[in-house]
Amino acid sequence: MTYTEIASISTAIIIAVVFIFFLTRKNNIKRPKKTGLSVVNGLSAFFNGDDNTALDTLKDIAFKGNANPEIYLILGFLFRRRKDFTRASQIHEMMLGNQELDKDFRNALIGELAEDYMLAGQYAKAVSLLQKESQVMNNPDNIITMAKSALYSQSYDNALQYYTKYNKITGKEMPGFFEKCMVEKAVHAENAQSALKYIKSAIEKNKNCRPARIIKGLLYLNTDKVQKAVDEFQSVITDGLLRDMNDIKNVEKAYIAAGKEVELTNLLKQQVSGGASNPFIHIALAEKYEYNNEKEMAKTVLESYIEQPDTKIIGAKVYAEKFNNKLIAHVTKDSSSFKCRVCGFETNQYKDDCPKCSAYDSIYPK
Repeated sequence: MTYTEIASISTAIIIAVVFIFFLTRKNNIKRPKKTGLSVVNGLSAFFNGDDNTALDTLKDIAFKGNANPEIYLILGFLFRRRKDFTRASQIHEMMLGNQELDKDFRNALIGELAEDYMLAGQYAKAVSLLQKESQVMNNPDNIITMAKSALYSQSYDNALQYYTKYNKITGKEMPGFFEKCMVEKAVHAENAQSALKYIKSAIEKNKNCRPARIIKGLLYLNTDKVQKAVDEFQSVITDGLLRDMNDIKNVEKAYIAAGKEVELTNLLKQQVSGGASNPFIHIALAEKYEYNNEKEMAKTVLESYIEQPDTKIIGAKVYAEKFNNKLIAHVTKDSSSFKCRVCGFETNQYKDDCPKCSAYDSIYPK
């Protein structure tokens, strides 16, 4: 499972604002003595990206006791950035033990701790914490945490209830959450009939939900409805929903089972000649030419694709690997291959959810 990364510049700025706010407000929390320079050094290291120095300095201050609560907040952030969610939760638990925290700070802290639990895979603990705190249960961010925790622990009906609650309170939807629940329910369904029902619900919500479309085709194939599988995968190709080589292999399974490999090749040719933007259509056709020992044709297909005006990173990388083109390999070495269709986040790795905006199945090839 994936999680939302929080180590961004905007988050760092928010923490800085919170820190300054709490330093300047009047309250009854005792201030640490003779640690001013250490705090400055720790914060300086933090904002300069020197996490090791920041952690060492701020841990020393915090564990001596009587530190500002903001120090613990930043420590929790640093542990999260290291993906050490267990340590982050320990820091936030320690903060909650401070009886002098004001209500708003404490409520925010509870949400942070619940997210720590979720990211650490302690889903039941995350939900339980928030359910015990009635004053924070209706916070939209906390509802998202409960919804994700329920989903990850395969409590799909509970996840959908939280999804509905979030929609009712905010008037917004969690991008792709319903579809993801339906896909997961289909994957864990007791029989193909139930699985197909869930998949159809996902597609009704979003006809371009790639995982649902691929699973639908495979369900048809596995229940000997071969022509329906071919029809579904033909739509997957024409709608540009191929995302990786596994998708191509699943498509090929259906066409081979139907004895229609020539039709698949012709469909790919038609898509390529029509200027299809999806790189895996071009890669699939190139591989068919390679399989038939027509390497020059394979080379031509990929060359014509990467010569198009828009960025064609994946096609260029495949071309470089297949034909040992060192120039292209150098150009594409540090280029991101995938981009989120919702927020524009770029990455070189496949992700089920976008690490930045959490949108489901939004990472597609550039």
